[in-house]
Amino acid sequence: MLTSVPHERATKRRCGVSVHKTHIIRCKISHRRLFPEKHRFAYPYLSVGIPVRSPTSNWLLSVDAAPWWERGWLHVSPKDHLNRGRDGATLSENIDAYLKLQQGLNPADFPHVYLLTSPRFLNYTFNPASFWYLYTSVMELKYVIAEVNNTFDERRMYLFPASGGPGIFRQRLDKDFHVSPFNSRKGTYTLSTLDPADGRDISVAITLRSSKGRPKMTARWWSDEPAIDPLTISTVQALWLLLCWGSRIFTTFPKILFHAILLAQLHRLHIWYRPEPRQSALPRRATATESFVQSIFVQYVEYLVNTAHDEQGTSARSPSQVSVEEACPDSYSLLGLRITQQPTQDVISLRIHTPQFYRQLITYEKLSDYLSYTLLDPYEENHTAWSNDAKGLIDTVRSCELAADKQLLRHGPHIQQRLLVKILLATSRRVRCVQPRQGCYPGGGLPSARGNASNVRSNSRASSSAQGRPRFLDEFVGDNYGPWLQVQYVLATVSLEWRAWAMSLIGGE
Repeated sequence: MLTSVPHERATKRRCGVSVHKTHIIRCKISHRRLFPEKHRFAYPYLSVGIPVRSPTSNWLLSVDAAPWWERGWLHVSPKDHLNRGRDGATLSENIDAYLKLQQGLNPADFPHVYLLTSPRFLNYTFNPASFWYLYTSVMELKYVIAEVNNTFDERRMYLFPASGGPGIFRQRLDKDFHVSPFNSRKGTYTLSTLDPADGRDISVAITLRSSKGRPKMTARWWSDEPAIDPLTISTVQALWLLLCWGSRIFTTFPKILFHAILLAQLHRLHIWYRPEPRQSALPRRATATESFVQSIFVQYVEYLVNTAHDEQGTSARSPSQVSVEEACPDSYSLLGLRITQQPTQDVISLRIHTPQFYRQLITYEKLSDYLSYTLLDPYEENHTAWSNDAKGLIDTVRSCELAADKQLLRHGPHIQQRLLVKILLATSRRVRCVQPRQGCYPGGGLPSARGNASNVRSNSRASSSAQGRPRFLDEFVGDNYGPWLQVQYVLATVSLEWRAWAMSLIGGE
């Protein structure tokens, strides 16, 4: 079914793609679902092909980091790919960092890299997938990287090695990333693509197979018209291109959403809620509110460790001094913390992987209780953080909490709360969730368990926290910060709670 598709398309048309030139490519994408219900749709898709090592830019299409006044109407930014531009200002620097740090490959072995993606238009982008083609110095295709995004701003890079044989590039890898709510995280991807270096059509096909090996759906991406060189196109032709294709960029996501509603409401397909991404995936970006709570949390951990230093013999380096590469070089975690125990110098690390960590954190009475849940929960789909010694970390934090409680009883809080702030904190606890917030698996996440296990799980934790009881971060902020930051904290926690509630209506965030 798949093997003949790219070849058939190639015999009909040569679109004139060159992996050594920057091109605008008018394409189409189709989705064909095979079971449990058959459904198919297609839509036009404006794409670009970028020679990553030597891209060109002009007023129509620009590539790599640039101030807004130097960007073209169409723009490809490093911040939209791989590790979101954290590894450099160019696509080339970012792919080199990915190959070296995440895959252990030598970037010098791939002097030619070709990127097939969708550009930003008026600073808007919807880019479900991009493909990176890695070539040797003699233009031998060695790897294809499928960069897959979901609607939750999460990303997974799949590295497909070439089989070494002639003809169509075809490889299979296990699926471990949540993309569609109508599919579980299990199964395999089969990638089939023509080599763009052959100068034929752009043609990519991905087949998703279930864990039992049955084809579930096929997505295809192919060039539909000759490629456009942005450096030679006339001004009139460029304006006509933007007029005809600009609106299609904005309507791609609504079209996909419309068909998702059809699948859910008309065909009644099962829905899998979003699981927390695994360590191999890039989590979504933290919001400004989550980043604010993160800064409070970091200071709380430092306070705990410093308070217990004399009694427990532990010390910690400031989390702000620990880089992601140093703390978790094989992961995309948002933050790494390290606690060094004296005198053994044993290091216990905590890698916070997703911003959901902070949304759940603010609903717990003790940090040790939350770590016990998020690190030890039997369902990996609920994990928001990772540790090299989860039980050791929980025991250390629990002993630090006891030491901090003793010191607070002896010396009292550093700052006396004002009446207004006390009222705000008490009110915020009333409007926030009653129980500690947890992940949706198994009850809410699995269609087969929905309606049964969810009730059991909810009841089992109902006694963990009573409405209005203080949470540990509430008390820390109230005892150690001034009124203005306390008000900021109250607004932040209420905002996170209500957003979490709203997003739970559509399967979480």
